Amino acid sequence: MRVAKEKVKVWIYLRNYRLKGFIHIMQGSRLTDSLTAQSKKSDFLPVTDCEIHFPGGQTKKVEFLLVQISSIVMIHQEKE
Repeated sequence: MRVAKEKVKVWIYLRNYRLKGFIHIMQGSRLTDSLTAQSKKSDFLPVTDCEIHFPGGQTKKVEFLLVQISSIVMIHQEKE
């Protein structure tokens, strides 16, 4: 059985990097609830259509990235 999900644009702050991309959460759920559920299943958070912002201003785009949940300093949803 597939669970309906929605694509949410987020900024993820790590110690030395910032990421802008999409995470996929259960439809109608809060970001915090989805992160809690994901952390119980895996140590990693999948991020799609990701833009990595390096110190010094460089950026790199990747289609898919797995982010170690324990390395996340802050995350917030970007309103479109």
